Amino acid sequence: MKKHFLIVLAIIGFLQSVKSQCPSGTLAFLNADPTCSKGCGVLLYNWPEGVTVYIFRAHPFKIVDSAIIPGTYGGSGTGSSYLCVSCNISLIFASTVPNATNGCVIISGFTTPIKLTDFALFASNSASCLMKWTTYSENPSTTFTIQRSNNSIDFIDIATINGYGKASNNYSYTDNSIENQRQYYKIKITEISGKITYSEITLLKSQLNLKVSIYPNPATDNFKISIPNRYLPAIVTLYNAEGKVIHSLSTLQSTTAVTNRFSKGVYAVRITGNNNTTVTQKLLIK
Repeated sequence: MKKHFLIVLAIIGFLQSVKSQCPSGTLAFLNADPTCSKGCGVLLYNWPEGVTVYIFRAHPFKIVDSAIIPGTYGGSGTGSSYLCVSCNISLIFASTVPNATNGCVIISGFTTPIKLTDFALFASNSASCLMKWTTYSENPSTTFTIQRSNNSIDFIDIATINGYGKASNNYSYTDNSIENQRQYYKIKITEISGKITYSEITLLKSQLNLKVSIYPNPATDNFKISIPNRYLPAIVTLYNAEGKVIHSLSTLQSTTAVTNRFSKGVYAVRITGNNNTTVTQKLLIK
């Protein structure tokens, strides 16, 4: 432990001054490896023969492992080595030259890129938005900052969620303070290494001004639907309790009569306006 501590101090002291001493082409590759019990492997490539390469975790800064490059230091040859490490951590690779006070240092953040997919928005009512997303290859201590904008340019932070740190994760968050009909959202992803990336910008068209009415409700058989003119033409779809479509029509009229006879029960009526804004209301037939 004392030896490792002294190595850390020595490396911190000459990181910047000796970085240029690293031979051209000295590299380290991190890759997923199912044969490694820790999940990933590091290939140390083109390092000077005979040196010991120490691998440190960047956050928090501590030694992870080390490997000796085959051969004898002082010659012109280079070598490679391979060892297993944990996945999804930011790493620093450093090498001290045997019997010397200087050395070769490489500083690199090797992390498996986080993949954020299926970012979707749902207007759950007139003043709230439910958002969901999925991540893959997530790093420990990742945070997700949800940002909102009225114009898709100027964003503000509205919430920060700590990541679960697993290989695959599902997230959700509800914004209960929608300010107007059109809201833009994106997610700021901050990894443990400090790397920041963003999701795509997604637009929510809320139901604030899509004032649809169904009457009478409850109904005995026939009923009418009132739709604002600015959302016409519109598509009306009727679903039964099992989620099956039992009736569908398109309309150019602000008031549309539905005269089909339906069985008693609870139905969902979905109206899709001409700008793809949708609203769903419950209908009771008795």
